[in-house]
This record gives sequence, structure tokens and C-alpha cells, in this order.
Amino acid sequence: MKILYLCPDIGIPVLGPKGGAVHAREMVAAFSRSGGQVILAAPRGRKSLWDTPASLCGEFLHVPFSPETENSYRALAGFMERIGEGDSFARDVRRMLYDTDLAAALVRSFSSVTPDFIYARSALFSTAPLTAARQLGCPLLVEVNAPIAAEQEAYRGGTLAGLGARAEAALLRGADAVLTVSAALKEHVVGFGVDPVRVHVVPNGIDPGRFAPGVPDPVVRARWKIPEGPVLGFVGGLRPWHGVEALPSLLERLSSRHPAAALVIVGDGPLRPSLERTLDGLGIRQRAIFTGAVHHAEIPGLIRLFDVALAPYPPLDHAFYFSPLKLFEYMACGVPVVASRSGQIGEVIEDGATGMLYPPGDFEAMAAACDQLLSDPAGRRAMGDRAAERILGAYTWDHNARRAMEIARNAAGRMAQAQ
Repeated sequence: MKILYLCPDIGIPVLGPKGGAVHAREMVAAFSRSGGQVILAAPRGRKSLWDTPASLCGEFLHVPFSPETENSYRALAGFMERIGEGDSFARDVRRMLYDTDLAAALVRSFSSVTPDFIYARSALFSTAPLTAARQLGCPLLVEVNAPIAAEQEAYRGGTLAGLGARAEAALLRGADAVLTVSAALKEHVVGFGVDPVRVHVVPNGIDPGRFAPGVPDPVVRARWKIPEGPVLGFVGGLRPWHGVEALPSLLERLSSRHPAAALVIVGDGPLRPSLERTLDGLGIRQRAIFTGAVHHAEIPGLIRLFDVALAPYPPLDHAFYFSPLKLFEYMACGVPVVASRSGQIGEVIEDGATGMLYPPGDFEAMAAACDQLLSDPAGRRAMGDRAAERILGAYTWDHNARRAMEIARNAAGRMAQAQ
């Protein structure tokens, strides 16, 4: 099958280290392994020319902003600066203008050889996938990883949330099928008036060729100067909705019973300076290792050094709609996870068997679960083995790709019958 994979989000350089970029590349690779011929189209490949681009199992089609869009953005951003406002409005307008650029470029590029289907990641102010699919006459599958307009308003600001929601609704209602990464997101999509029959829940997954149990690599340990004692590990962005603020106090709580325990934080983000200050204030900064952002290929080796992996999501004022990539990667590597019982996490982890769950925000319960696992090496190894078996048997990118391809075949069949 000829598959056009679209990632219209200007905030996701698809050859970079962001989780959304990893997801896109993994699905492209899985489509390829399943017999697909895949082209990944996006506005950005990497954030900076100095960044080493990740490899891609397919062809990359760079669809840049048109000169007209860039000139309009600069003019509007300059005006906003002159009146003392931020550039969020200008950035939103640039997204809308780019949507027109993208739709026109796709129709030009694929009018002679039409893809068998378009698989598009939903993005703010993005309707180009629908425009292209209708003009090219092929099915459109839309992948939903978040309630994009609501998330933008809640976490990143912006002045056009209502317009963003209407664009989101138009894309989802027009798609031939919608694939959401969680049940909460299916409810969100259905709330826009989309027929529930056309909405499929497809959680995130892993590549078992990379993420699987293995012996901890002493070279990786030495590179990051990770001590031989027990290791508590976290992978992800250092942002408030990941709950990373709890990590310093967790290490302190465990200090009396596990004085040699270390905390390894893999990732970067705006909360790193405050985390380091808190660790300093508690007198335990020397027992915390920050790797900063690392290439996705390095993540499995780091996870295998963890004795306990952490997913400390905090209580939220909205439904927990995430499908945490870290959760699947931890478990696939055979590491027991201590996680808040939030949304899909409680569906994937069987408490006490394939991981340990605690009520979101209950830091004493989180510490108690970590203490239990650190005190029982044999028990945590057995738990990690069961976790890996669970993930490797049900949550892989190949499984997701095969399911998406079958959904696309069914959609193409319905289109043929309707003609």
C-alpha cells in the first residue's frame, strides 16, 4: 500500500527527539515492515541545522512554509511586539496560513500518483489532510493524541481557542476513521459529533527490536556516571503535567532505608532548574543524574539500568487522556513501574503483578511502593518479567500499523461502494 503520513504540527520536528516525532517515525517504520510504501510529509525535519537527524524508514517530504506565510507571520509578530503583546496570536495565524500551503502542496505532489490512504496526526488549526484526501479521492485516517485546542488553551496560551476547536471538529467529522490513543480521547472525539463506530482506540506501543529485557550495560552506566546502588529512573519532558516535581522529595523519603539509591532523570524541560535547586536544598543533589535530552536510540540502554521506573503523573483538572510512551518502554524493558493510577495507566498495569499503582498526588504511597520494590530484588525482577510479557504481547507499533491498514482497507471499500 502507498501511504502518505502527515505530521502538520509545526512544533514537532519529525526527525528530532520529541515524543511526537518518535511516535511518527515508529509508525512509519511499522507501516514499512507491514508492506507499506510510506512518505512522511511535515513542515519541519529538525529544530536546528546543528541537530543530527534521526533515521527514517521511508521517504521524507519537507513541505515548508511559503514565503507569503513567513512574511505575513513576521509582519504580524512585529506588530504584536510593538504593542507589548506576545506572539501567540501571530503563531496561530501562521498555522492557519500554513494549512493552505500544505493542502496545495499535497495536491500538487500526489495528483498523478494517489496514495492508498492518508494517515494524519491531528494538529492545531489543521484541516489540510481533509482537503487533500477529498481532492485526491483517498481515505483519511486521523490519529488523535490530545484534545489539541483545549490543550493549547490550558497549557500554552493562545487567543483563538474557539476557532481551533472548530477546525479540530471539521477535521474529525470529515475523516473516514479516527484513531485515538486512549478511551478518554475517544469520548472527546465523539463529543464533536463523530459516529462512535468510526472511532478506534489504539494505544501507543513499542518496537520490540529496541525495547526488550536485557542485561544492564556497564558502558552506559560509566558514560553517565550512574552509581552501582539501586536506581530510580524517570524518562520524559520536565514539565508540570508529568509530575516531576515529586521526584526530589521521593528521593529524600527513601534516603533513610536506601541511602545508596540514585535518581536518574532522562530528558529536559523548563522544570529542570527548579528540580536542581530543590535537590540542592535537600542536600541530595549529588545523588541525582540529569542526562538532558538524549537520542531515542539511547533510551533502552538507560532504562535497563533502572531498578524502579517512575510515572508520577499528578492529579489533573481534566480527564487523563494520555497514552504514556514511557510506560510501555519501561515495561517492555522488564523494569517494574511505580505509577499514579490515572487513565490508561490503570488499564495497562495490573497493580501488584506488572507494576505498582498509587492514587495521584499521594506521595507517601508512591514512596512506599518504591520502598517495597527496592527491598525485594527477586520480587521486582519477577514483576518486570511479567510487565515485559504483557507489553510485548499486546502493545507494539507493528500491531498498530496492521490495524490502521485494515481500517484503511475497509474505508476504501466503503468509498468504492458509494461511487
